[in-house]
Amino acid sequence: MFRKIRDQVDAASAALGIGDEKIRSLTQMGFDRERARHALDATDGNVDRAADLLLASGGLRPHQQRGGRLQRQAASASGTAADPIDVDGDDGDQMRRAMEESLRIEEERRVRAATEASAAEAPVRGAAASNAGRAALARFEGQQRSSRGGRGRAALARKAGAAAPGRSVRDLRRPSSGGVRTSSGGLMSHHPDVRLPAKLGDKSKEEQLLRCADRLAPHPPAVDTLLVALRAIRNDPANDRYRKVDKTTAGYVRTLEGKPGAEDMLRAMNFRARGSGELVLDRPMVDDALLYLGISALEKARETDQYKEAKQRVRFVKELNEIRMGGNDCEAEALRRAEFIAKCPSEPGAGAGALIQLTLGDDVVRRRFDADDVLGDVTNWIGGHGSAIPDQLVARKYVLMDINRYPATPIDTVKNAGKTLQFIGCFPSGRLEIRSSPDDWKKDASGQIEPAAMGSSRGLGSAPTSELH
Repeated sequence: MFRKIRDQVDAASAALGIGDEKIRSLTQMGFDRERARHALDATDGNVDRAADLLLASGGLRPHQQRGGRLQRQAASASGTAADPIDVDGDDGDQMRRAMEESLRIEEERRVRAATEASAAEAPVRGAAASNAGRAALARFEGQQRSSRGGRGRAALARKAGAAAPGRSVRDLRRPSSGGVRTSSGGLMSHHPDVRLPAKLGDKSKEEQLLRCADRLAPHPPAVDTLLVALRAIRNDPANDRYRKVDKTTAGYVRTLEGKPGAEDMLRAMNFRARGSGELVLDRPMVDDALLYLGISALEKARETDQYKEAKQRVRFVKELNEIRMGGNDCEAEALRRAEFIAKCPSEPGAGAGALIQLTLGDDVVRRRFDADDVLGDVTNWIGGHGSAIPDQLVARKYVLMDINRYPATPIDTVKNAGKTLQFIGCFPSGRLEIRSSPDDWKKDASGQIEPAAMGSSRGLGSAPTSELH
């Protein structure tokens, strides 16, 4: 029986690379040969760790100090004198388990000391490190449950500690708040190194007012309305009527509702919400310095190009709407529009020809033309929506822009009146817009525009952009 056990131990030792040389090294130190073999087996053939294990574990002293229980049991089973090398299977398993348990305690102590020492060097871990550490711990615990002897436990513990620096083996069992799986989630959970900019409300009052004014610059009605309101409060702060804003009125809805920065500017002025439809500035909260800053920021916003361009468009849309409404003589306007429509060719059926989309102020109108219809036909169609518009295009007060090109390109309606839609790049579709003419278009009647300002050619068989001016 003992020969079979020895053969099995020799086979296992050979599989782990444990040779007689390593066993001899331990026996020369005074350790028992069989215990040396088991110690090498538990430490994957590492002689130094096996020697430390034999010295550190209780009952694993050199064979001169061993108790006689194993020898007596071996002698009783074989009927011969006690042999310090021959041990039965049960005692061998107990000794192996004792060695492995001692090795586990020693390895956990070393891992804990190493990870605590490195905690000061790497106090902050990313989400990837946390996940890797938890995954290593899961593998470690799974193999710990499935393995009878727990062989390889120390190696897995070392891997878990290396994957999660700054934490002990026991700490790996606790989920980390810096990982992905947090209760709140969000950007900071997935990307802990990303720093979001501060909210507008967390900035100083001065910066809030300046930012709100910049955001309001493309909305002239909102800038003008707030400027009038703040000036009124500054001139008469005791008047309750000036310090109350009703959000349900038509004026507020038309000029301020939905405009970026409008309500934020009022709140930066110490306005507070009262109910769901009212903003109120209490008399003790009126701050002359904030009023000065707000008024100054809005006055500077009125000097920006964004404000001026948007203001010009507001005036243009108002004027265009008046033309489309027909003015005072509606009957004469209707006759002139009918004359323009009579000059238009018949509209092709659905899916045929070129679809022209025209933006008139805040409205968009559409009509189909054949590919060989000319730009003059489109101009007559535009005249059907306002008889004064074609005249304004000829006088260059208005301009017809091709917004399918980038950047949007002006089209000379006089020079290209006889050119086909395919030639001017409006086939199989075109997007045009009536706009107020810029200063360079008004002054340059020859239509010579700098090449850098021209949009690229488009459409099937279209002419170069330079031919359209």
